Amino acid sequence: MTAFFIPGVDDDAITIESAYSELRKGVELELGRLPRAQRIFRLWSRRGHLDCVTEVGLPDPLRGGTVIAIFDMGPQRPFIVCREQKPGSRDDIREILGSSAYSVMEFDA
Repeated sequence: MTAFFIPGVDDDAITIESAYSELRKGVELELGRLPRAQRIFRLWSRRGHLDCVTEVGLPDPLRGGTVIAIFDMGPQRPFIVCREQKPGSRDDIREILGSSAYSVMEFDA
C-alpha cells in the first residue's frame, strides 16, 4: 500500500498536513462545503465517455498535469480532482467529476 503524500510537497508530516488542509479549504471556498477527510489515492471512474484510473502522483489521464489530491464531497456528491497547474507550482486546478466511482482506494492510515 501507499503512505499518504502530496506530490511536490516536502516529505515532512507537518508540511504535508498543512498543504492538505489548504487544498481542502480551497475546495470548501469554491464549493461551499468541506470535502470528507478521507484521503483518496486512486479513483477508478467514468469521466466523459472513458473509464479512467486517476491516481495521486501520476499525470491526470485526460487533462495532463500531476494529480496532487482527490476529494470526496460525500454521498451523492461529486469527486474533485486537484492537479498541478504548472509543474512544480503550488497553484492547482480543480475538476469536478461525477458522484459515482467503480472503485476508490485510500492511502494507508
